[in-house]
Amino acid sequence: MHKLVTLLFTLAVVFTSFGQDIDYKNPKEYEIGPVNVLGADNFDHTAIKLIAGLRQGDKITIPGDDISNAIKKLWNEGLFSNVEIVKEKVIGDVIYLSIILQPRAKLSRFKFNGVTKKEADKIREEIDLFSGKNITENLIFQTENKVEHFFKDKGYYLVKANIVRKVDTLMSNSEIFIINVDKGEKMKIAELNIVGVETVKEAKLRRAMKDTKQKAFWRFFKRSKFMDVAYKRDKLALTNKLQEEGLRDAEIVSDSVYIIDEKHLGVDIKIDEGEKYYFGNITWVGNAKYRTGYLDTVLGIKYGDVYNKTLLEQRLFQSMESRDITSLYMDRGHLFFQIIPIEKGVVDNHINYELRIIEGKEATIGDIFIKGNFKTNEHVIRRELRMKPGDLFNRNDIIRTQRELMQLGYFDQEKMDFIPIPNPQDGTVDIEVVVNEKSSDQIELSGGYGANTLILTAGLSFNNFSVQNFFDKSAWSPLPTGDGQRLSLRAQTNGMFYQAYSFSFTEPWLGGKKPNALSFWMNNNSYSLSGNLSRADKDYQGISITGLGVGLQRRKKIPDDYFTAYYELGYKYYDVRNYNLLAISNGYSNNIYAQYVLSRNSIDAPIYPRSGSRLTFTAKASLPYSMFDGVDDYSSYSQQDLVKFNEFYKLKMTGEWYLPLTTDKKLVLAPRFGIGFMGAYSQSKGLSPFDRFSLGGSGLTGGVNAQVNGTEIISLRGYGTTSTVVSSTIADPMIAKYSVELRYPISLNPSAMFWVYGFAEAGNTYTALDRFNPFNVKRSVGLGLNVNIPMIGMLGFSYGWGLDALDPHSDGYRKGNDILRANGQMPGVFQFTIGTNIGDL
Repeated sequence: MHKLVTLLFTLAVVFTSFGQDIDYKNPKEYEIGPVNVLGADNFDHTAIKLIAGLRQGDKITIPGDDISNAIKKLWNEGLFSNVEIVKEKVIGDVIYLSIILQPRAKLSRFKFNGVTKKEADKIREEIDLFSGKNITENLIFQTENKVEHFFKDKGYYLVKANIVRKVDTLMSNSEIFIINVDKGEKMKIAELNIVGVETVKEAKLRRAMKDTKQKAFWRFFKRSKFMDVAYKRDKLALTNKLQEEGLRDAEIVSDSVYIIDEKHLGVDIKIDEGEKYYFGNITWVGNAKYRTGYLDTVLGIKYGDVYNKTLLEQRLFQSMESRDITSLYMDRGHLFFQIIPIEKGVVDNHINYELRIIEGKEATIGDIFIKGNFKTNEHVIRRELRMKPGDLFNRNDIIRTQRELMQLGYFDQEKMDFIPIPNPQDGTVDIEVVVNEKSSDQIELSGGYGANTLILTAGLSFNNFSVQNFFDKSAWSPLPTGDGQRLSLRAQTNGMFYQAYSFSFTEPWLGGKKPNALSFWMNNNSYSLSGNLSRADKDYQGISITGLGVGLQRRKKIPDDYFTAYYELGYKYYDVRNYNLLAISNGYSNNIYAQYVLSRNSIDAPIYPRSGSRLTFTAKASLPYSMFDGVDDYSSYSQQDLVKFNEFYKLKMTGEWYLPLTTDKKLVLAPRFGIGFMGAYSQSKGLSPFDRFSLGGSGLTGGVNAQVNGTEIISLRGYGTTSTVVSSTIADPMIAKYSVELRYPISLNPSAMFWVYGFAEAGNTYTALDRFNPFNVKRSVGLGLNVNIPMIGMLGFSYGWGLDALDPHSDGYRKGNDILRANGQMPGVFQFTIGTNIGDL
């Protein structure tokens, strides 16, 4: 409006300036003489004349549209605040003109009042202001609007932005913007009223509005602030939800947002729900491969069901469970399949459909292209592919291949893509596999505090190593990589009391033909009570455990190909001297054992799983020496003779599930359970002092004692930092543990992936089989943060509260502490962990 008034005023001035010697009743044609440009010293005068269309020698008619059009052209450039074209003189039929311009002021700089520096930096990214920009009324309006919109998205519903223009005395024709912001108070939604709906519960409608929530004390993950853009989006979601409930004519009649007080808003939404509709008769046309009855079963919609167009589209085109007609055909080669739903009419509120199918020819896989693998060798990717050239196209094979590639841990799961390239002329489809490499190697230099001591750790883990290129100098950049082999070196120490060294190597595809993973490992753990790790010293008090083993993992096809079987043969040698924390204080023990692990793993990603499960059964046993030595009574045997050859058997069962609670699969519920039992072949010989279960702490160092005592460390947050706080000092033969976590990611960027979680867990160990009670457990709750950095690995931080009194046999039992815990006065426990699997059954 302001521009229009200015333009009309300018044209009026022009007509006045042309009034002398001009007869408006009799238009006359003139020849343009020299044109003078005034007031635009910093502009190209020739360009201005070209823009205006006034060139010397041209003919113009006065009065006429030529002058007014020239003014409009210059005005539309947005460079001038005032434009005039005046007659200087007329000689014969030649008219001399002057273009008088007033350039717009330019912005020299701008600043904010009423906002923090952090807020100002973010606003600068939103607004389009820079030094030298021409100042217009529209620029001022848009800038104020963007600033207000920025804060409204933060919950400041009453925010006001005002730009004050100040002349810059240091630069000619320039101004400074002072952007004053009055944010006001953050406004929360105190009342959200949805009226006019009787057939759908209001709570269900409220849940459909993802970002517009009424204030409630229990709401943690979604704030109740009001955002205008989110509100408009939620009104659409509300309408869609009503239509999913059969109310396809439902509409929002009116809505209002009103102020209750200085901190609270109210939202009223009035709805006309209309009539309720149902599915009528559904007929199929064009189906040759599958009979109609089978398609009806897959569709899962029958006559009389509440009408839900969203559900119909999911069952036809794509559902999260792959229970849809399109998947049915595409998983059997019909890449060019089409299905067209046609609404055939409405009878008594029942909507009839005709589903027209174009099956198309079966497509076979053509070429498979791999892109983005600058580090991983192509054969490592190709051996994980579930499809090969010549196979029938199967969408499920592509989904499964994506999962297998994610499990390698070499690629960014958010950027992996499979692009089908159809070739209708020959009935084939090429597949382009796009991966994005991420760092999978880890350099670990860290310190952790556990068992009242500081543990320093140094480690190297190369998860995509290449032995084949080890002697190729050109492959060292900085290390030979790309063949998917895993090499790990690790050392831990706290000085002269504890040292540990380990080495492992895994070839995931032994022979390169089948996914048979061969692994080899060796380690040594030494612990001294005397602060001297030299066993040659006569005052040495401690224990040393040396172990080595070889394992083979094979993928199985029965019951399904999510199963793997792992076989291990291992040996450990225990050297004990003047060590009174075990049943044997001096001597040695040999432990030769075999282990079998049957596992089913269908989780979708190794770092932050969002769906799937992992079930594991483990059996571990030594040779049953007592069955062959002919001895029935070992009461006369010394402890050294009893443990000279360690014998035991051990059974474990664990399970974990990942259940997405939101459509974006970010909020995940992760329940787990684990149960374990260790037994003896001979009751007379008794239970082995090694390989028992220790429960408590974080499992970071096991409390150093637990590692060197040869026990299996299981974490239990909230009950202190030592690993045996819940178990007896020498550990126990039975264990039960249950836990559940509610996780939400803050960042899924592979360079720094981290998420927060709340947990509840319970567990206990038992000194004998007759004392086993899976419901006699020690409970805890807490909060935590996990951070995964590629070159470091997984770091965990948690704070937990133990809720139950410990049993008298527990190593951490203190009667005073249990009284405090029973009265709810026991302080929480902070714990720090390194690694993903430490401390789990």
